[in-house]
Amino acid sequence: MKMFSEEWVKALVERLMKDEEFQKKGVGFDSNFHFKVLKDSKVKLERDTAFGMWFPSCDPFWYGPRDDKDVDVILEAKAGVYAEVFSGKKNVVMALTMGSIKLKKGQLTKLTGNLGTVSQFIKVAGEVS
Repeated sequence: MKMFSEEWVKALVERLMKDEEFQKKGVGFDSNFHFKVLKDSKVKLERDTAFGMWFPSCDPFWYGPRDDKDVDVILEAKAGVYAEVFSGKKNVVMALTMGSIKLKKGQLTKLTGNLGTVSQFIKVAGEVS
C-alpha cells in the first residue's frame, strides 16, 4: 500500500487504536493532530495531501484537508521527510529543530513533553509503511 494514501491512513489508525503502548503513553495528550504532506518526487507523491486524528484515541480521524481552526497541532513537511522520520532515518526532534518539519500550529513543548507518544506513533507509522 502506498504511504500517505487513504488506505495507508486507515491502516495506520487501525494499528494505533490497537497499540496498547501508544494508547497508554498518549493519556492526557488529548489533541487533534493534522499532518500536511507536501508533494515530493523522491517518494512519488504527485500532489499535496493531508490526514489527521485525535491523539491518543484516533477517533475521529480524517483524510484530506481540515480547517486550521479545527485542529490543535499542524505539522507540515515534504512526503520524503515524513518517510525518513517514519523509517527511523531522521529524528523527529531534529527535523523540527532544523525546519524540515514545520510546526504550523501548536506548541513545540506539547510535542517534546509527549515524546513517548510521538515516538510510538512514528514506530507504528513505520511498521505500516
